[in-house]
Amino acid sequence: MVKRIPKPVWVAFGFIFVAIGTIGYITPLMPGLVFFIIASFCFAKGSFKFLRMLIGNKYIGPQIMDWKRGKGMTRKTKFTAIAMLVISMSYSAFFMVKLVWVKWIIMTSAVAISLYILSIKTKIES
Repeated sequence: MVKRIPKPVWVAFGFIFVAIGTIGYITPLMPGLVFFIIASFCFAKGSFKFLRMLIGNKYIGPQIMDWKRGKGMTRKTKFTAIAMLVISMSYSAFFMVKLVWVKWIIMTSAVAISLYILSIKTKIES
C-alpha cells in the first residue's frame, strides 16, 4: 500500500527549498535556481497558490519557466554555476575532507554535475 504525502508536507518542503534558494542567491558559492526549481515541484504537489506566487516572481519566475519549457540556460548562468561548483567542491575536497575515497566522490560528483550543466541547451540571451 502506497501512502500519499499530504499537501501541507509538500508546502512545507516548498518553503524550505525557497529559503535555501534565497540563501543561494545571496551566497556566492551556492546556486539558487536549483532549489527554486525543486520548490516549484513541491508547490505543484501541495499548493497552486504558492506555485503561482513563485512563478510570478519577476526575478526567479522567468528562469523557472525557461527551465520547465526546455529553453535551457544562458552561457553566463552555465559559467557561474560551473565556476561556483568547482570552487566549492574543490575547497571541500582538498581542505575539509581527510578521507581519500570521499575526496574522489566529491570530485567525481563535481565533474558529473559540470558535464550535465554543459549538456543543457544553451539559451540565446536577449
